[in-house]
Amino acid sequence: MSEVICPNCGAMRPNAFCGYCGQNNRDYNASLWSVLKDAIGEMFELDGRVIRSLKTIFRYPGQLSLAFAENRRASFVNPFRLFMFTTILWFFLFGITFPTPDGRRTIQDSSELTVLDESQARRGPIRINVDIAPDRRERFETEVNAGLEILRSRLNGDRSRKLEDMLAADRNAPRLGPIKGIAQLFNEQPDLPLWLQRLLANVVVDAVHSPRQLMNELIDNLPLMMVVLLPWYALLLMLFFGRAGRRFVHHVVFAIHVHSVSFIVLTIGLLTPGSAGSVDKSIWIQVWDLFDQVVFLALMIHTYFAFRRFYGQGHLRTLVKYFCLGFFYVWGLIPAFSFVIVLLLTDYL
Repeated sequence: MSEVICPNCGAMRPNAFCGYCGQNNRDYNASLWSVLKDAIGEMFELDGRVIRSLKTIFRYPGQLSLAFAENRRASFVNPFRLFMFTTILWFFLFGITFPTPDGRRTIQDSSELTVLDESQARRGPIRINVDIAPDRRERFETEVNAGLEILRSRLNGDRSRKLEDMLAADRNAPRLGPIKGIAQLFNEQPDLPLWLQRLLANVVVDAVHSPRQLMNELIDNLPLMMVVLLPWYALLLMLFFGRAGRRFVHHVVFAIHVHSVSFIVLTIGLLTPGSAGSVDKSIWIQVWDLFDQVVFLALMIHTYFAFRRFYGQGHLRTLVKYFCLGFFYVWGLIPAFSFVIVLLLTDYL
């Protein structure tokens, strides 16, 4: 009797797997070799689903989504897991391959600045080096310096130190132009909402002091665009293919598979050498550029046939809907990117 009772939940187990909790009948109270053999077997069972999913999604466009819609899921990777892996992988590689400034700058990064005390940092007013009448220049300087005091009172965290470090390094550096502009705005518009003043002050200091860090934070948050883009794409699919007899969840899964394939192909593009941002125009670089173009064209054709198989409509109708859907999908990039920007800016309030 003990052989048919699941040791995990105590339910009856008539076969190799418990019908209640799903635990198999493997006994790990055995030799180390038996345990390792079973562990390796389970590992390759998972890999088998991954390989089977990737093989199906590339070789038979739309078939993986069709299998999910027909409730044949056990042989393939969960679509949401596949989507998360491909999305995070692409955005990670995009972040580390994104071109950064070459290091030439008029104001040093915070790690290279000599930190001075507040009395040293605030020595003397800001001078305006513009070719205007002396009386207008003096009035402009007065407005900027008055606004600078307001700006200082709106800064959060260590941004006050960043501002003073930049002023100590060179109070008249051209790069300080945005800070001077915001300072003048604060002086001329004292009725600006407090939250807006705080937002502008903190953003402009970070943008001038460490633009690369601000860019990296933006790139790190880009995957959140998919929070808007994925349901937007699924909604478009439902609107364009609403008569195909698919439920909304089926459109979501199809959108996931389309994006997963796209991210895999885009990852290949990131990993191949190309001429973008490079001065090297050798024949091999041109060959790789041609390869990237061919792969991107193949992706478009692959997506088209995925539409054909999953929704089962004719070539002309599918082609028209495919390009119309792509047009409206691009418009979704605006709210998606705005969503990321809003989330990023909440840290500055």
